[in-house]
Amino acid sequence: MKKFITLLFFCGLNISCTDGFEEINTNKNQPTVSQPKQLLPNVIFNLANNNVNNSFNFGDIVAQYGGNYEYNELDVYNWGADGRFWGMYKWLNDIYDIKKQALLLQDKNYEAISLILETYTMQMITDAYGDAPYSEASKGEEGNLKPKYDTQEEIYKQLLLNLDNANAIIDTKLKVEGDNLFNGDMLKWKKFANSLQIRLLMRISNKINVSAKLNEIVSKPAQYPLFASNADNAAYFYSGSFPNISPMSDGINRLYGYNIVIPTTNLVNTLIANNDPRLAEWIDPIAGSINQLGLQPGLTLDQIGEPTNYSRRAEDYFYTKTKIAALFMTYSELNFLLAEASQRKLITAGSAQTYYNAAVEGSFKQWNMVMPADYLTTTAPYSATTEVLYTQKWLALYHTGTESWFDWKRTGKPSFIQAGPGSKNGNKVPRRIMYPSLEQSVNAQNNSAALQKLGGTDDINAKVWWDKF
Repeated sequence: MKKFITLLFFCGLNISCTDGFEEINTNKNQPTVSQPKQLLPNVIFNLANNNVNNSFNFGDIVAQYGGNYEYNELDVYNWGADGRFWGMYKWLNDIYDIKKQALLLQDKNYEAISLILETYTMQMITDAYGDAPYSEASKGEEGNLKPKYDTQEEIYKQLLLNLDNANAIIDTKLKVEGDNLFNGDMLKWKKFANSLQIRLLMRISNKINVSAKLNEIVSKPAQYPLFASNADNAAYFYSGSFPNISPMSDGINRLYGYNIVIPTTNLVNTLIANNDPRLAEWIDPIAGSINQLGLQPGLTLDQIGEPTNYSRRAEDYFYTKTKIAALFMTYSELNFLLAEASQRKLITAGSAQTYYNAAVEGSFKQWNMVMPADYLTTTAPYSATTEVLYTQKWLALYHTGTESWFDWKRTGKPSFIQAGPGSKNGNKVPRRIMYPSLEQSVNAQNNSAALQKLGGTDDINAKVWWDKF
């Protein structure tokens, strides 16, 4: 305080106050640029929240795990401009900052993490919309405020290169700080990169022959380690202490907001038919009863009736602040992808049945459930001639972001996902969401060019590049 008063006194006498001013007012203990370890926790936390919001509020509806009993325009496909995934560009900006600082610091592990998160984020955006800004995205500081839309094919090509690069540069002997996903374990990041690459390769497998790359990954576990158990899952677990609580949990959300979505007949009846113990874990019976009744997807509001007539999402997941996790990708999903790849003869290592069995068992363990002894022999044994693989995968992808809808767009399975009687979309399940309305004004030329490839209109039924079924 005395130094400050003295400085003011001499300034009042018109004595120069600029000498050493910058040095005096610079905190040498505080960096001027954020470090990767400071940026990373916030990026992962926000991607986790985005994942949970999309799982419970969008993915549940479009993949027909649940249906809204109010405000059900989403259920009947009366869709308009939608920015729910476009908002992920905000986190892509921060991911690019991590990459920029990693390159300056010559830190390969943070660079690899940024490439993996960039790929996950951009995959979500392009799979939802189709063509989207990527090569020119997040370049506002360079003066580019109107980025071009890259084709989905171009985007996927770069995403796969990202994952290959990330896998190659990771040093598993070193840990990183600020990692609230894998606690700094770079081997787990390496497994995530390669498992995510399997997802992306299978996504485009109806358009491009990906067999060679799939076989390379599967046959070289030392070079391309994959998820080996649920301990490797890319899953963010909330601590339960504010603000580290999921956006669907008590303390952030309301019970009404949690229960506005009712489990569907697709989910309830499939679990009942299989005597599946995950029913009791995921779904509470009708209030005051032991009976379970799901909501038929796609009903009009007047057809739904009272919500108290239906089963409910398990309320324990609302009240217990640590139960909801953000599921980016799981061991179970990986094995379902490998089972399909084997069934389609895209890989030679392993058998479809072995992968399938590991996938189903992995799902039960993921949810801390004991799988019935006869589940894989009598209830839901592997078969290449039925939809059992895709039905079990659909169950296993419950609350894994929006992955079930993306997978349905590629495969058309399970076939029980169909438009409901209240559909306002010509009895069709949408294939993409519409670009946000702001793009029509702030990036009109590039947005218009993208729409021309869709036939001139922002059509929710237009197929994205990899969508062939």
